[in-house]
Amino acid sequence: MKKKIAFIDYWTKKNTKSSDFIKKIISKEFEITNFWWREKHKIPLDKINKFEYIFFWHVIFPHQIMKKFKNKKIMWAPMYDALNFRNSFFKLIFWKQISSLGIKVLKFSDKITESIGEEDIETLRLNYFMKPDVDLKKKKQKGLNIFFWDRGRIQVHDWLFLFHPMTINKIFYLPRPDYKMKIIKNNLLNKKKEFDVRLLSKKYTSKSRFLKTLEMCNVFIAPRKKEGIGLIIIEAISKGMFIVGYNDSTMNEYIANKKVGFIFDENTNEKLKLNYVIKNYEYRKKYAEINYDKWLQNKKKIIPLLKKESRRSKKIHFYPLFFLDDIKFFLKKIFKINFFYFIK
Repeated sequence: MKKKIAFIDYWTKKNTKSSDFIKKIISKEFEITNFWWREKHKIPLDKINKFEYIFFWHVIFPHQIMKKFKNKKIMWAPMYDALNFRNSFFKLIFWKQISSLGIKVLKFSDKITESIGEEDIETLRLNYFMKPDVDLKKKKQKGLNIFFWDRGRIQVHDWLFLFHPMTINKIFYLPRPDYKMKIIKNNLLNKKKEFDVRLLSKKYTSKSRFLKTLEMCNVFIAPRKKEGIGLIIIEAISKGMFIVGYNDSTMNEYIANKKVGFIFDENTNEKLKLNYVIKNYEYRKKYAEINYDKWLQNKKKIIPLLKKESRRSKKIHFYPLFFLDDIKFFLKKIFKINFFYFIK
């Protein structure tokens, strides 16, 4: 009989299904009960506390709540884009708390490793890759077909200057659902005279249509400046696409060199050469295959680490400073700006 595990995730992931790949791994050994939390939505703490195993995806409860989970085997997969707000002092206190609770951490970014530092926490470093599905016959395009899903963080003007206009065949542009036509025109459609722009409707956010559109393109523009994992980037890599992304995690961790993609920032003035894209399809296919094989091997380590008895730090010299975090939590609760509401 499978052991039971509580899987706690943020409610938006219910639609994006970004945690499904890790659930698939866990479900081979555990019976999963999902808990979705959202702002001003009560979390059944008493029900969660009945589980011996608890897995947190992306977010984690405050220390004041976590310390009530006694003698539990807890694993957490934090995302870099959710941790970057922490200043140096509270970051130090935060990881001391994680250490004291014996929480094991899956690290999907080098930035998470950097954030944890030398703290005594059991961790596992992973790079997630999807099974490659590269049709080299379809990728033998002479020019550039660019896919850009506008998510509001990276704008058209941030990346369009990287390309010589004469090298672009077509731009596939998927706007945010809440964008009005005026914003869409300002972003890209007013450039139709210069470029062949295909405006995609929101139905292209469906998995099947999204992936089919990727197969028509050879360049993928990463839509954010920071990513926890960057699943759509990984999907694009699995299709053999050339990735253009901002110089931050996790884009600059997946883009190994200019055969795989190109990273940029506000100081970039280099133009992308057409040869970077059209002469390296085989290389990117091999890159995807090699890293997918590494993922298959490394993911086998997740379950043994999850089942392992927790190693709680016995260093107590920082414990008195935890009260500062307690005060912050209390003030947030008083001023009703805390996101966590619990049924005890």
